[in-house]
Amino acid sequence: MQKTVLKVNINCMKCQTEVLKTVAKLEGIDEIAVDIAKGTLTVIGVVDPVQVAKKLRKSGKMAEVVSVGPPKKEPDEEKVDDIKDSFPSCCKECELVAIGFLPHYQAQICSIL
Repeated sequence: MQKTVLKVNINCMKCQTEVLKTVAKLEGIDEIAVDIAKGTLTVIGVVDPVQVAKKLRKSGKMAEVVSVGPPKKEPDEEKVDDIKDSFPSCCKECELVAIGFLPHYQAQICSIL
């Protein structure tokens, strides 16, 4: 078992859930944690760090491996994140932009046969 820390571009709550869903699909993961303030993703388990970074890049998020090592036992403390309240629900990278096209019969296209 190893602890892998990755630097991931997390701009909003939607980015965070997308990153968590993408990484959760991998096998051998025991624990996943996201630190919004630092922009890091911590994965604990028997999983290849390169596979985690590759999966995140495939989903459209830039990922960089910061450290890989044995997990440390940390005391169980309840952390209250005040950042979640001020964190936006959606960013410009996550927003869907609707693009409309004219139907073929209405478009005035010059075609030479």
